[in-house]
Amino acid sequence: MTTRRRFAGKRLPLTLAFGVLVAAAIGAACNGFFVDPTLTSLTINPTTPSVELQTSVTLQAFGVYSDGTSSYLTSGVSWSSSDPTIATVTGAGSAKLTGLQIGTATISAGSQSVTSTATATVFISVSSLSISPTSQSLATLQGTTPLPYVVTAVTANGTIDISSSAVLTAYLTPGTASTDVTCTYDTANPTGGSGGPGLYCSGDAVEAGGTYQLIATYTGTTLTATAKLIVP
Repeated sequence: MTTRRRFAGKRLPLTLAFGVLVAAAIGAACNGFFVDPTLTSLTINPTTPSVELQTSVTLQAFGVYSDGTSSYLTSGVSWSSSDPTIATVTGAGSAKLTGLQIGTATISAGSQSVTSTATATVFISVSSLSISPTSQSLATLQGTTPLPYVVTAVTANGTIDISSSAVLTAYLTPGTASTDVTCTYDTANPTGGSGGPGLYCSGDAVEAGGTYQLIATYTGTTLTATAKLIVP
C-alpha cells in the first residue's frame, strides 16, 4: 500500500507537465494558423463635416475588418487636408478639424493602405451684413468702379470680410435684376489703381444711365446689404 501511494503521488506532477506541453503546442499551432483581421474599408464620421470659422470639431475614422467586425480607430490613422488654408486636421486616431477660412476642403483619412475622403465646409453664422462704400459712380458708361465694394459680415467671432463669397446684384427697376451692370470679385483694381480686393462693378452692357441699387447677399442667410451705383 505504501508503494502505490508513493507512485500515485508522482503521477500528478507528470500529468501537469504533460498538460503544459500540450497547451504550448496548441498555442503555437494556433498562432501559425490564425491571421489577424485586416482593414477592408474606412469611413470618416461625420461623412459631410462642417465647422464654424475659427472653431474646431472632432472627426472619427470608422473601420470595417475582414472578419466582419467594425470599430472606431483609436490609433494608426493619418489625416490630411487638401487646403490647409481653409481647414486643418490633426490626430492619429480621432482628429481635430479646425476652420481657418470660409470655403471647402477635402479631408482624407488612411490606415493599412485603406483611405477615405470627405468634403469639409467652413461656415459662419451671420447676424448682419454691411457694404462699403454705400455709393459711387462710374467715370464712363463702359467703365469700372474706381473702388471695390467690400461686403462684411458680423458674426459671433467678430467682423469678417466676405466679399470673395458674397453676391452683388444690380437693380435699375425694383424687383428685377439687371444685366446692364455686372459685379465680380477681383484681388486688385482692374483699372490699374490701388483699390485692393473686393467686388468691382462695370457697365459693360449698359444701354442707359441711371442709379442702380446693388444688393449684397450671402449663401445660407436671407440677410442683405445695399449700396448705390450711379451710371452716367
